[in-house]
Amino acid sequence: MSSKWAKKLSSKCDIDPAVLEDILKEMSSSCYSDTETSMKVIEELTVSCSFDEGELRKFVREVSAKCPVDAKKLHKEILKAEGDKETAFQAAYKAGRMV
Repeated sequence: MSSKWAKKLSSKCDIDPAVLEDILKEMSSSCYSDTETSMKVIEELTVSCSFDEGELRKFVREVSAKCPVDAKKLHKEILKAEGDKETAFQAAYKAGRMV
């Protein structure tokens, strides 16, 4: 399932599908194994916030440092960012404090 998802998302954001799968695994493990919501978070970051691979990796490192993070709260905070990269980066901090 994640392979198909990664290929589809890759066509929208120009990030290698293998990288997206690795990022998904790391994000999911930091978010109580909530793979479905982690996928939504990554999609929002890449498509709406235009994160590139480096920014996405940096974001996931922040989430991992705040582990465990509630993926649903994280997704909610990212949606509030409305495409603003800086606000999206702050979402990892906000969601980490909410757990």
